[in-house]
Amino acid sequence: MVAAAAVAGGVLFLRRRAADDLGAGGKHWWVEQRNGWVGFAAWSWAVPTFLVAYAALTPTPAAWEIVDAGSAMRTTEIEKVVSSKYVSSQRAGHYTSTVLVSVPFDQGSQTAEVEMTSSDKPKAGEEVWVLFAPLSPDLEVFVGDRQSLEEKIGGRADYWTVFLTLGCFAFCWFMNLFGRWRSDPVAGLHRSRQQGRLYALPVSITGVGVALDERPVSPSATKLHKSRICLTSVEFGELYLYLDDIIDPLPLALPLMGVSGHVYWRRPTRQLPYADSVGYAVLILDGQRYVAGWLESSDASVDLPVSALVPTDRELPAVGEPRALHPVSPVEASANSTVLKALLLAIGALVVITFGVGEVATVALAGASVLAVLMGRRRAGLQMKRHLESLASGRDLGTGTIRGA
Repeated sequence: MVAAAAVAGGVLFLRRRAADDLGAGGKHWWVEQRNGWVGFAAWSWAVPTFLVAYAALTPTPAAWEIVDAGSAMRTTEIEKVVSSKYVSSQRAGHYTSTVLVSVPFDQGSQTAEVEMTSSDKPKAGEEVWVLFAPLSPDLEVFVGDRQSLEEKIGGRADYWTVFLTLGCFAFCWFMNLFGRWRSDPVAGLHRSRQQGRLYALPVSITGVGVALDERPVSPSATKLHKSRICLTSVEFGELYLYLDDIIDPLPLALPLMGVSGHVYWRRPTRQLPYADSVGYAVLILDGQRYVAGWLESSDASVDLPVSALVPTDRELPAVGEPRALHPVSPVEASANSTVLKALLLAIGALVVITFGVGEVATVALAGASVLAVLMGRRRAGLQMKRHLESLASGRDLGTGTIRGA
């Protein structure tokens, strides 16, 4: 039911129609929200996959036969310890023992020889739990602690497994969503102003296009094509605002051409090896729409005008008033659709596991489920990358467009 609701919500989101020319968006930067959710879905998918596979592998065919015949769990005493062996591992160990126990079947108690695993060495007279079918003494009998026996018949997981599951979800949430879902670039401007690190210039937009960003994702990676907005300042000249690689420049070109506003930026706290980099920036248009990105100049050797530094008492746009610019893009919708299809494929693999397909097939399907989500995320990124590269080949995006560099 949860999966169906998630899929329905995803489909409705992807089918949303375009609003006005400047698109619809909230006060938070939608790119980080989108990337955060995709990252959270991709990396946390290992958790439900593990749980489904674990639930399928833990019960044994013999345990299911007991369930079909009417299972029961009772406490009984160990009559005799036939053998006991300590099995050690790198961090812990356990005892594997063969014991005789009295099983209270409906036709009368019977002594059964069974194997059990325990953390302590079992002793005669010790009380243990026994799983059996009261009406079918010919079926197998299981002995151990109550938690392990409940797991064999599809009962609840132990608290340690639940704790690890919640911890893994929390870790994925923190790594992918914390600081992104609530990302408000305008609020960041107010903090930078109080620290005396905020710069601003009035600008007009003279072009929208695609170009190579001088900043690679990592030192070993290649430079990426990204959407780029050309800004012209009377005091400084040309500046270039590079946007995230998920942003499509096509729906931005016509609405932004000739629009005026202010570009705000803060310099990085450390020296970066990028010659033309200026800093993290937010372009706030006169219509109170904004886009966030990375600001670069055509010549970093030119000094910024003294008036660019924003004094701590200067009034800024109020937090929450400017709305993120998010025009609808078929390419972005297609990339999101690719991720959604990968999730559907992954869910299908887990559904097959629940029908009982054997240990080897269960492990294979679980691995395929996780791989499908990760590959879907990768394919979505490649779709956007190819789209931007095609625009950088020289195709115009409208009057005043910047061509690929």
